[in-house]
Amino acid sequence: MALAFLLYGFALGQIQVHVPAARFRPHNVIDVVIRNVSAKDVSFCVEYGFRSFRDPDHPETTPTPVYVKRKDKHGWNTLLIGPDVGSMRHSVSLGPGEFHEYPFRLSDSGTMRVLLDYWLGENNHACENPKGRKTAKSRLFVVE
Repeated sequence: MALAFLLYGFALGQIQVHVPAARFRPHNVIDVVIRNVSAKDVSFCVEYGFRSFRDPDHPETTPTPVYVKRKDKHGWNTLLIGPDVGSMRHSVSLGPGEFHEYPFRLSDSGTMRVLLDYWLGENNHACENPKGRKTAKSRLFVVE
């Protein structure tokens, strides 16, 4: 019983960041699923000015709330993608059990992970980086 309570308590306010595969090719679509697995609303910031490239000559708008980190011999480095790029940003809230999908593409290669900063409760100021930020991470994946 105590273990069940601890596991339930750990899941409160949690977000799952799911990447559908372990391997991708550059410019393949990566559909990131953000799922609220808690019993409360959660909020995060979505960057609406981000563009992905199907190839160097064909950009497409791909709104995203996540940022991507690539691992190299020096550790983890953040790629220039995500809600701090600097164009139009809006707070989004997910109710319990809800999810949103955010497709994007990467031209870089290497071992990657996707991260999402979020806040507990409905928060219209999530893009202003208020106190109480939590971060959810995806599993590792490779862009070859």
